Amino acid sequence: MSETRRPVFALQGWYPADEASCRRALEDYRRDCPEASGSVAGIVPHAGWHFSGRLATWTFCALSRKVEPACVFVFGGHMGRADRPVCMPEGAFGTPLGPVEVDAELAAEAASRFDCLCETPERFTPDNTLELQMPILKFFWPQARAVAMQVPADADLAEAIGAWAAAAGQESGLAAVAIGSTDLTHYGASYGFVPKGTGEAAHRWAKEENDGPFIERLLAADGPAAVKHALENHSACCPGAAAAAVAFARARGASRGRLLGHVTSHEVDGRNGPSMWVGYASIVY
Repeated sequence: MSETRRPVFALQGWYPADEASCRRALEDYRRDCPEASGSVAGIVPHAGWHFSGRLATWTFCALSRKVEPACVFVFGGHMGRADRPVCMPEGAFGTPLGPVEVDAELAAEAASRFDCLCETPERFTPDNTLELQMPILKFFWPQARAVAMQVPADADLAEAIGAWAAAAGQESGLAAVAIGSTDLTHYGASYGFVPKGTGEAAHRWAKEENDGPFIERLLAADGPAAVKHALENHSACCPGAAAAAVAFARARGASRGRLLGHVTSHEVDGRNGPSMWVGYASIVY
């Protein structure tokens, strides 16, 4: 049995830490998934499930209608342009539904090829961008293995990682999909980003005029343009991860994505008026 990485964010309450509650939440989220499907890749958010679990589940649900992957590439990471990629080449990710095993052969190849900083199940920095996807992955594809990487906000490197993943999956003979994990505009004084003040007009601007163009670049399968927009406009926190998934999708023949949902944390739980919020989107290719 592989060594298993502890699910830190479950223990902190970001999503249910026990199996029964976790399954109930995912069953509820998938119940109203749009009648859409994807076959190669998707974009998911990574906030606590109260805010974005439904949209993340929709991405996996739509993909599960067309594909039963043996390997899932999960790209995430709050990273700058100059950071090294991060990977866990062996072991498993613990979830309330059971462990998600790492595809050790492909993960080791990724770590070597892209000079990754390597983590282990015992020595790692907790990362919500990857961890929050693992129970959803386990729910829809119980037998799938994962290659999880934190990808810098470097468009060229993200493109190379996504293209390599698509080719490596095909060369290995495994059915594979890619997931890119990113939240959108982080707006409010706590995030140091308040270009339009506060209130409904600011909320509308952030969702329509800041999130919107980033999403459109993802839908057009233009990862480099998405990274550029995010870096210039603070419209996404993990653009490299999204761009890697887009590159994977394009290498597998996708030319455009489909938006399943786009909400903000204020719309989910806006009890105190629009003064601080984060955007979330679900996209499939």
